[in-house]
Amino acid sequence: MSKSYLQIDRSDNNVVALRNLAAGTVATIANQTVVLQENIKAKHKFSLNDFNVGDAILMYGVLIGRAIAHIPKGSAITTANVSHTTAQFNDAEETYKWAPPNVSKWQDRTFNGYHRTDGSVGTANHWLVIPLVFCDNRNVDVLKAALLNALHN
Repeated sequence: MSKSYLQIDRSDNNVVALRNLAAGTVATIANQTVVLQENIKAKHKFSLNDFNVGDAILMYGVLIGRAIAHIPKGSAITTANVSHTTAQFNDAEETYKWAPPNVSKWQDRTFNGYHRTDGSVGTANHWLVIPLVFCDNRNVDVLKAALLNALHN
């Protein structure tokens, strides 16, 4: 593997280690040099700059947390030094009036489904789960096991 670390978004102030990195490793990200202050495990993050208590931690270009302890440049970003938080969002309700679509051109069409005993019809469901972050892989395996267990019992 040629790259040892990855800055996901240009505005991120932390970087993901793609393999285990030793303390003292020099990383160059966007013309900035960072010397790792401690060992960083693969799939874990390290800081691009010093963080003081309350400083924003950005990942994917959005706020994901705030420092709850001083984090020196090149140190691990962990649950011990960061508290999860998000940016403000607007949950105001919009006024919406639904109008049924014109389905007349499909009146005499059929589909490749099946008839249920209660007279309704259905189709096969296929779920595609793609974890977008490393930390979700185990959760996907747990979900898979739970679904397989429920479907086979």
